[in-house]
Amino acid sequence: MFLDFLEKRSEEVDDTPRLTDEEKLFLKVFGIEEDQPAAAMKEATYFTCIKKLSEAVAKTPLYLTQDTETGERRAKEHPLYELLSLRPNPYMTAVDFWKAIEATRQHEGIAGAVKVYGRKGKIEALYPCTIEGITIDDAGVLRSTKKHKVLVDFKVPGTGMNESAFYEDLLIFKGFTMDGINTEAVRTIVKSTIDVQIKVKNYLNNPLFDNGLTNKMVIQLTSDIRDEKELKKIQEKFGKLYSKGKRIFTVPAGFNVQPVNLSLADAQYEQIRRMSISQIAALFGIKMYQLNDLKDTNNNSLEQQQLSFLVDTLLILYESIEQEVTWGCLTKDDRAQGYKAKHNTNVILRSSPETQQKILCAYVAGGIIKPNEARLELGRETTEDGDDLIVNAGVLKLKDLGKDTKGNAGE
Repeated sequence: MFLDFLEKRSEEVDDTPRLTDEEKLFLKVFGIEEDQPAAAMKEATYFTCIKKLSEAVAKTPLYLTQDTETGERRAKEHPLYELLSLRPNPYMTAVDFWKAIEATRQHEGIAGAVKVYGRKGKIEALYPCTIEGITIDDAGVLRSTKKHKVLVDFKVPGTGMNESAFYEDLLIFKGFTMDGINTEAVRTIVKSTIDVQIKVKNYLNNPLFDNGLTNKMVIQLTSDIRDEKELKKIQEKFGKLYSKGKRIFTVPAGFNVQPVNLSLADAQYEQIRRMSISQIAALFGIKMYQLNDLKDTNNNSLEQQQLSFLVDTLLILYESIEQEVTWGCLTKDDRAQGYKAKHNTNVILRSSPETQQKILCAYVAGGIIKPNEARLELGRETTEDGDDLIVNAGVLKLKDLGKDTKGNAGE
């Protein structure tokens, strides 16, 4: 009777996690088999790191600039200016475009952008794509007037079709590489660490958290049952009932249930979790404060960590994008005239209003920038008399020391 009762209770509700198609896809991303628990999908550090990097790149404007004799200026008259900084194609903003590019590069190890040419042979649009393969034709199989016969297989999101083009017809953004050609995705390196995170969570979620932080339980029989098959059957029935996460269930006479508790401290969960997160973040170049771990952070060090994030992590990403766009989108004549792609990194280093005021005032007073340039940096309108450099009256050239105001040497 009791075994029948347990059988009925265990079949009342089936709480077994089921994987959706989206979850199966994400499992493949991690290199995890589909039969692993659905709780594996809840590991967020990997995705958070990619999100942080892609958003950092996307929110840093990429402008087309020109080096002139008087300094660097934004080349707003160039047809590529708006394409790079505002709308790479009719369906994407620049933020969405560069976010997709960087997220794909971090996830796949390589990303691409397809160039769409107009009637005059000018680039009219750029579309992000995933690189499926690169073939170097060193045997001369491909017939083409192209100097470098490198064929790239790619897929544009939304089309579902694989296409091919020559290397020059795409922008290629590479991730970590040992030889300059082949790349390796971070996820292949970090897979073992992610697996540790998944296993730790599985250990806690099933059965610890689901069963009220109780790892196992002991069933004491008041009667003597020596039949091993009967004992095993009782154990299986209690296991099915207990695994459903029931906090309260009826124990009939003749049985005494004693839980065996395991604390999180005993399991060293926090140490394992933090170590795994730290390892994943380090591989991406993400600082721990960006993952909401403020254990070793204060207000004074936050600005320095932001600078460190720019120098140690973002500059190499910016530089790779700038070089690829400058070479792949601009003509030889454009480059000869000083045109180039450049990020405005001031967005990342934007400090508090007080600090920004001190810096700009020092630049203006020192004759480094014009008052109008400082006003533009603050988002203010320019003034008529703000285009002249100014310096303090007491500032002199070294060679003018000892001269009067008319330039005559003193006695």
